[in-house]
Amino acid sequence: MLISKKTVIASEAKQSQSGIASSQKALLAMTLTIAAIFALFSSSLADEPVTLERIVVSRPSSGGYPAYAITGQQIERKNLDSFSDGLDYLPGVDLRSRGHFGIQGDLSFRGSTYEQVDIAIDGVKFMDPQTGHYNLDIPLTQADIERMEVTSGGLAGSVNIVTKDPGAKGFQAGTLFGEHALSGEDFSLGMPGQILRRVSFEHKEAKAAVPNTDFEYNTASLFLAKELEKIKLDTLFGYQQKDYGADSFYSNNFPEEEEHTRTILVKTGVDSSFISGSLKNNLYLRRHDDKFILRRNNPGTANYHTTYVYGFNSRFNLPPEYQGAVFGLDIGRDEINSSNLGKHNRLYEAGSVDFSPRLTDKLALDLGGRIDHYQKWGNQESYNFGSSYDINEKIKIDGSFRHSFRLPTFTELYYSDAANIGSAELKAEKSDNFQAGLNFKDGFFACGIDAFLRRGENLIDWTRVATSDPWQVTNLGRVDFYGAEFNSRIKPKLCYGGLILKEAVFSYSHTVADKKTEGYLSKYALDILAQRYILEIYSGVWGLDVNWQLSYSQRDYGETYFVGNLNISKEFSGRDFSVEPFFKIDNFSDTEYSEVGGVVQPGRWIKSGLKLRW
Repeated sequence: MLISKKTVIASEAKQSQSGIASSQKALLAMTLTIAAIFALFSSSLADEPVTLERIVVSRPSSGGYPAYAITGQQIERKNLDSFSDGLDYLPGVDLRSRGHFGIQGDLSFRGSTYEQVDIAIDGVKFMDPQTGHYNLDIPLTQADIERMEVTSGGLAGSVNIVTKDPGAKGFQAGTLFGEHALSGEDFSLGMPGQILRRVSFEHKEAKAAVPNTDFEYNTASLFLAKELEKIKLDTLFGYQQKDYGADSFYSNNFPEEEEHTRTILVKTGVDSSFISGSLKNNLYLRRHDDKFILRRNNPGTANYHTTYVYGFNSRFNLPPEYQGAVFGLDIGRDEINSSNLGKHNRLYEAGSVDFSPRLTDKLALDLGGRIDHYQKWGNQESYNFGSSYDINEKIKIDGSFRHSFRLPTFTELYYSDAANIGSAELKAEKSDNFQAGLNFKDGFFACGIDAFLRRGENLIDWTRVATSDPWQVTNLGRVDFYGAEFNSRIKPKLCYGGLILKEAVFSYSHTVADKKTEGYLSKYALDILAQRYILEIYSGVWGLDVNWQLSYSQRDYGETYFVGNLNISKEFSGRDFSVEPFFKIDNFSDTEYSEVGGVVQPGRWIKSGLKLRW
């Protein structure tokens, strides 16, 4: 099936220029005010020793790639509808929701399309070869997540989901209720023993908050691990089933779309240690089934798609005295069997080498190269160079360069109908990514700023010359994306009566798309999130935890909108257990907006629940 409607909205549908100018002035004033408050706290409380949790802005131990991370604890504290929603709070990330509660979302980074961000689980890449719309169909629960890391890997960015070690003993469960007949249950049980294991389950369903957006999904996972002398065996099984109304997901002309997806994932690994280094081998399989109905009251309009991603992943790490050398080998295969796209497959082999030498106590480098071979596209090269320098204990600077590629999906290659035409002659798209950053951390205050430039060649997009023409997939000319990101966190621990300001997190991102060719309309590649402000406030009021998430977004060819969320909770702890009821209001401002053109997001939604932990 095809993936979306036209996302380039006519300029006359935008706000007036005077309104935009006044909004930008107000946002600039807000930015300066927040920066002044942070600076005031920094100067007035600098002598107070405070231990920080892992901050949102983080850096690799070596190399110059920006890394934004969110931990499982931070996701849990926000009481998010799905763990993937946590990515939307990181600078440069744009998670464009199509369905609520993680039903479906398009993930982009620094102005990329949803196809250009790699998704990996514990370092093993799992990308849907049919379409990037399904890359976030990940059969894991919130209880399985240790952290999620976003870096500048891949064509534009990459997300690595790090799972929790299954060795921890404990049990946690939760319930969820809310408007629109919302209900949900989840549990996770850790059972250490000779075989370390954890089993988790999550279920949620609701009626339509927006017409034809009802949903129900089930996710289950099982982790097994066995530790032997110098060897560790581990296996992950995951299953997920989603059934949902897909109002205008792929075309505004068909608002009664319906979709059913099923995802099965298996990953098994062997981690061995030797005097000469360590070796990690993984075998993996991901199967994704999609039943798409164009008109949910007419089953005859259904399309069926099944994809397989499977392969072998190996990494050999030399001892530290060999400058952090890592050698990699990958062999994989993508397959699709589709009632619309037909049957296709592609096999690839890849070899890679990475070095992370620390030249001095302050200067570190990161060097790497990789060659992938495909039967149709031949050899495709990726390489990178990064460096970081510690000016002192508080300030670090870094920079990097990366050359990457991406192959077209099966939809881009083979889809065809009266309004959309794929192209089997597509070339691989390429990009050169440049980045420079500055990080500061001192006690309870931390901040960072990054500037970036991505020069894209042969970028793949659906385009047309006139609105009466069908959309056709093509390789564009050159498009440059550039911008900057700022992120800061402060933990002042200010108290006034029964009020406590525990923590505040502020970020700002700005992205510009500069295409070098004219004369066409773009469906995806130029529809970017131009500006976003995010302010999170974690406070206490008379013993309650009161958390606010406020965001302001401006899209180049879409809407400008403010969304606010409120979460109130209270944890009651016993000797070996805790109980935490919570109450939340998503979109308390009741903003009417769309992140994807025509896909209307829910208004104010009141929810409540209970968490139990042993």
